[in-house]
Amino acid sequence: MERITRIGDYLRTLAARVGLPMCGAGRTMEGTHRMEVVRAAEGETVESSTAEIFQGGHVWARRIAGGDTGRGDQMSFGIVQFAAGARTKLHRHTSDQLLYVVAGIGKVGAGGEEHVISAGDFIHIPAGEDHWHGAGDTGSPMSHITIMLDDAVSTVTE
Repeated sequence: MERITRIGDYLRTLAARVGLPMCGAGRTMEGTHRMEVVRAAEGETVESSTAEIFQGGHVWARRIAGGDTGRGDQMSFGIVQFAAGARTKLHRHTSDQLLYVVAGIGKVGAGGEEHVISAGDFIHIPAGEDHWHGAGDTGSPMSHITIMLDDAVSTVTE
């Protein structure tokens, strides 16, 4: 796959791969659902620290689309908040994963490399790549958006 550097290009490529229609602002498409606004006060943030994939501290997650939310029948979109010290174990997914850091300082690692990440950074993790991410040993909490195909399977490899 060619290297895609802009998030918009990446999302269009991913949507084309799975057969999702893409349209620009102000246009509608036949047979699609109508726009929905999900307010910040709606939905539920769930303590997720005890899930097999997490280690090192408290983790909270809010799934906004995908799964049983009734929104996004092919994509999963959520926000994950890591307390200082918390991160994922080494794991992989059956779809690409997109991360966008919205607050704090964290780390992401794969293939023996690790990178410090902070608000505004975008991370593309190809399907099948063993990786980890979270606040880790930065001394700071970190929050990121995560986007994957809704039917992706995650496997802890550590």
